[in-house]
Amino acid sequence: MEELTAALTGLEAPFRTLVDDSEWAHASVEGLVLDLGTWWSADAGTRLQPQVTFSDALSEAGRHNRGVYVEGYLWTDGQAVAAGWCGLGGAVVYGPRAEAYLGVALSPHFCRRIQQRNGTAAVLMSKHPRLLPLLRDGLPRGAVLPGGRPGPRSAGA
Repeated sequence: MEELTAALTGLEAPFRTLVDDSEWAHASVEGLVLDLGTWWSADAGTRLQPQVTFSDALSEAGRHNRGVYVEGYLWTDGQAVAAGWCGLGGAVVYGPRAEAYLGVALSPHFCRRIQQRNGTAAVLMSKHPRLLPLLRDGLPRGAVLPGGRPGPRSAGA
């Protein structure tokens, strides 16, 4: 978890200096995940896959009773990788194999709206220029669902 937090903090750093004096809610997508993300864990019941597309993870969340679609970063092979997975409570129930998972559980309505507007399977991880207002203003009410355990910034890391 510490390696993932450090990697995302490093990726966010150049943008942080640009927005520190502004009113932006998040410096970058990495900063958004550090600010709003929660930790998720895989266990013996997790259906781990070598690779999971964002659309596959979203579909799985829709099929899973009380499952949520999560986008964020995972730590695998010594690097932070953007990913999507299906979570339930604090557990990854379907997703890519990784050592650590930090992500934001997103509401289906928010996902559909962003995907239709941007034409991308990924919601936050697409790095689409239309995401800039979400970084500036923050995610709208109802976009983030509960799940996972407190993230690095809410846990005081």
